[in-house]
Amino acid sequence: MLKQFARNVLPYDAYQALARAKHFVAGPYEHQQLMAKRRDGARYLSARIDTVTACNHRCQYCYTLDLTGHRTQLMSLEDFKKAAANLFPYCHTVALSCAWEPTMNKNLADFIRVAASFDVPFLHFVSNGSYLTEEIMEAMVDCGLDRMAVSIDAATPETYEKIREVNDLERVLENLGKLRDLKAARGSTKPLVNINWTAFEENADEAIILARDYNDLFDTFWFWHLLPRMRNTVNPFHRMEKDRFFDIVRQLREILGNRLVSNEFNNDRSNKPLGICNRSLDNIRVEPDGSVEVTCSKHRLAGNILSEDFSEIYAKNEPLFDELYKKNTDFCRNDCGR
Repeated sequence: MLKQFARNVLPYDAYQALARAKHFVAGPYEHQQLMAKRRDGARYLSARIDTVTACNHRCQYCYTLDLTGHRTQLMSLEDFKKAAANLFPYCHTVALSCAWEPTMNKNLADFIRVAASFDVPFLHFVSNGSYLTEEIMEAMVDCGLDRMAVSIDAATPETYEKIREVNDLERVLENLGKLRDLKAARGSTKPLVNINWTAFEENADEAIILARDYNDLFDTFWFWHLLPRMRNTVNPFHRMEKDRFFDIVRQLREILGNRLVSNEFNNDRSNKPLGICNRSLDNIRVEPDGSVEVTCSKHRLAGNILSEDFSEIYAKNEPLFDELYKKNTDFCRNDCGR
């Protein structure tokens, strides 16, 4: 809450400077606390699992468009149960998605039920919302899924199709209406529905339209600027100037109030000097074949979560984790404030 308050009231540059200073002072202490949790058997991990590596959209800013030689993988339910048993007891947060569209897994409802059985404190996923089915929605509500973040970056079919190369905005909005009605019928506030809006010059004004005309379909709203990623070489859209970005933020806040819970401008991340990053120690991604990598990096860990407990995988990779924390590797250059 304090972080969000500071982000809302401080100028962007001042907030970033404060975040970096806080990280410099508190980083080593946070590292010690995190390692204490691991040693004491507490939940210390945030894990993202792609149970399927496919997507029905082709968002023109998405880095997956750059992938060559990609082959679709699908994790079986039995393998997911193995991965969950080996990993979820260590997790305070689990996302049933990372780089791909989770609803391309036609058995996602069963995966949600399995994941919920491990009592992970925060269970969520990100989706484009177009392939949500009644079965998936019922599993989400019945199991108390904490959040579904829906990636929407247009309020008109024309802009939506230009960005995503599909024309299913109407279906997405209809699905969100069905989920809203199901939650009301079951007397449930979960899952919280969050809009993930990737903002750029071509779609920024439509965020105001969505916030004004469809705010009964969601609970919270994230407005994040398009990242100038070096890995995203095909992006045809244009970043806004900072003043323009925060003018849209001001208008969104007039409509949504505190339901606008994040507004990240994001400076150029490609040339950040190396430093310390605690995130390398507690964020991992799992692929359908059970391989594990450190989130936001290209470092794949030795071991496989389908056949090994994560404590064993951690032990195999402890020297790498130490190097990642100290940034003695090419881990990342993200100016993320962590």
